Amino acid sequence: MSFPVPLSRLPRRLALMIAVLTAMSSNALAQQNMGARSPTSVVPLLVKNGKATEPVAEFRSCSKPVYPKAALYGEQEGTVTLAFLIGSDGAVKEAKVVKSSGFPLLDLAAQEGIRRCMFRPSRIDGKPVVAWTKMQYVWTLDGPTPAEAAAALPAALADAERGDPAAQYKLGSIYMDGDGVVRDPAQAFAWWRKAAEQSHVWAIYSLGAALHFGVSGKPDLAQAMIWYRKAAELNMPEAQHMMGVLTLEGIGVPVDEVVAREWFRRAAMQRLAVSQAYFAGFLLNKNTPDMLAQGIALLHKAAAQDDFTGQFLLAQCYDTGRGVPQDKAMAATLYEKAALGGSKPAQRLMAAMYERGEGVTADPVRADQWRKIAEIPNPLPR
Repeated sequence: MSFPVPLSRLPRRLALMIAVLTAMSSNALAQQNMGARSPTSVVPLLVKNGKATEPVAEFRSCSKPVYPKAALYGEQEGTVTLAFLIGSDGAVKEAKVVKSSGFPLLDLAAQEGIRRCMFRPSRIDGKPVVAWTKMQYVWTLDGPTPAEAAAALPAALADAERGDPAAQYKLGSIYMDGDGVVRDPAQAFAWWRKAAEQSHVWAIYSLGAALHFGVSGKPDLAQAMIWYRKAAELNMPEAQHMMGVLTLEGIGVPVDEVVAREWFRRAAMQRLAVSQAYFAGFLLNKNTPDMLAQGIALLHKAAAQDDFTGQFLLAQCYDTGRGVPQDKAMAATLYEKAALGGSKPAQRLMAAMYERGEGVTADPVRADQWRKIAEIPNPLPR
């Protein structure tokens, strides 16, 4: 995942809200410039004649499925049942959704995951044959159980009352998310302020995010910017990125692309993937050989960290041959990753590419899937 801030460090609610904001801004930037679990069960193959063996997945041959970021933003979970055709060579020839998870993006991501797997093919009387079988993908989000959350509370409270800023921040996060307690944003604010007074940067940043999104009342962008700036000036790359986003979008401050670019540059220099992509977008717009080379290098770094803005912008470069040799297949691969991340421009492009057979094998069914997904607004946090 490449949220602008790791979920493990921010309260869940704030991290998801920030992820949505960044996704929306990333889509706008794209327009301008440009863990899942393993399958849980296999349904036995049925044959009418002869002695049959079932196909067996060689899971070491599969890339680990990536939870679509747009599904993470909306905390989507579910089980998708697939039917797929295994060739006599063990390769997946076709995959269909038998029972939906209830979320089209999860269904499509499961199909893409299974297409990358190799199987020991089905055999009838010892001879490999082409055959259909079924499999389920279970998409589930990690998180503490109610019992685990409740057990963490006493220790966090004791350490927080002794003045430990890390414990004060953790306790505030517990109250913000309602993990093992009744959700209480006022208590969260109180503990975060105590931690912030001791220069705990995540507490400072969380206060900014909570005020920005109005988690306990009306948003207060003026106060939010004060806290964001404090964290940014403490050299926190995530806060620097947020300052860039808000300045670029004119949220709480006048639009200022020069200032935004500098914030993105500072965060990119600290290897924050999403800022590498944003800053690369500015460099590409300079359109000089040196700036193109620097921008392409940053996009490769961002894409390698699974940042979908970086994937989309890099795909555009391969699509048009801008700064790199033109490669439609590479462009399609990167567009598809960005599309699974929630990029609406990438989703629309994937529909067109599958329709035309450009960079991919023409497939009207998959084109229709992407077209429908592109029409569905990205989910908001629950």
